[in-house]
Amino acid sequence: MLDTHKYSSDHNKTSSPLFPVVMCWALGYIVATLFFAVVEMSIDTIVLSYCQDSEEHQGTAQYAPPLLIETLSDQNEMQRLTQGP
Repeated sequence: MLDTHKYSSDHNKTSSPLFPVVMCWALGYIVATLFFAVVEMSIDTIVLSYCQDSEEHQGTAQYAPPLLIETLSDQNEMQRLTQGP
């Protein structure tokens, strides 16, 4: 799994790459978590904007892209989105 030989660079030596690997994993996890939080918030914003647009224009979204209207116009899809898990 991990090499047992010593990793050295000039005056400091690292006997195991475990600490740098764990730190890189932790940093990657934090970055991925923040990225997906932004993606989730973007999706929520798009759906809320669609709902607001639909509410202001008596049930038909005037400014939504056609693909979004097509996707969300199905009654079963709308019920699934509004009821949640």
